[in-house]
Amino acid sequence: MKNLSLIDGFAVLYRAYYAFPPMIQNGQNLNAVYGFLRMILKRLSHKPDYLGIARDSKEKTFRHELLPSYKATRKKMDDDFISQIGIIRSIIEEIGIFWMEYPGYEADDLLASFAKKFQPDTDLEIYVYSGDKDLKQILDDRIAIVDLAKDLPYQTKDFLQDFGFEPQYIVDYLALLGDAADNVKGVTGIWRKTALGLIQKYHTIEKLYESLPELTKHTKELLETQKEDAFFAKKMIQLSFLELNNYQLSDFSFSFQYEKFAEVLCKKYGFTSLEKVLLDLKKKYEQPVQLGLF
Repeated sequence: MKNLSLIDGFAVLYRAYYAFPPMIQNGQNLNAVYGFLRMILKRLSHKPDYLGIARDSKEKTFRHELLPSYKATRKKMDDDFISQIGIIRSIIEEIGIFWMEYPGYEADDLLASFAKKFQPDTDLEIYVYSGDKDLKQILDDRIAIVDLAKDLPYQTKDFLQDFGFEPQYIVDYLALLGDAADNVKGVTGIWRKTALGLIQKYHTIEKLYESLPELTKHTKELLETQKEDAFFAKKMIQLSFLELNNYQLSDFSFSFQYEKFAEVLCKKYGFTSLEKVLLDLKKKYEQPVQLGLF
């Protein structure tokens, strides 16, 4: 069975920026670039047959149109960080990895859209590398979410054990709680334990609101007075699936070419400490056995 790896590039780059000390070359800090490459090379050890890296749109998204204060509470990106994004894109394209970016949409929407597009292929396992809890909406028998820090696949069975309801209902669960990181308000006063119990029983907030008479007086009042917030939060958290008719799985085809990687990473950009990593990958790719993470 072949595998497709879809990576939230912006999340990897952001982690790398804060994990690695400054690396100045010709007046340009490349710490995020270097850290990003180390993290990507680590993921190449799983020998993906198809590979793509996504980033958020540079333009504001439809969510900003719905909520102008969307993500307003997040810290402004440093110019030093921003200056490294273009460098990463150039490197990724030079070494033959497919770059995904779509005006007005976030990386999560792209990752989910491509994962669902190729999910019907029964000869394909799909791994989505991201730390975003919203993406758990797309978990199924051939789509796993891989934690960026642990590099371990999170599958439907893991989700069911943790939450006690099907993955598609996590959007309803999160709608009740809101998302402080994105500045999306949920139902104030509904805490995690209560939200979990409600979604385990009613699955969707639509069904939950149809069943208000069954709830305790306190919970009913909270939901009644914040109904608009709950439904708006669901709209904001729900992933948006794009029509991607112009893309084929072959666009994501990947083959590790040691000479090209070494030329670009070690010689052109001076990351000589990656040479051993590349040599180890070369040996791994010469081995015929391919093991899946599922």
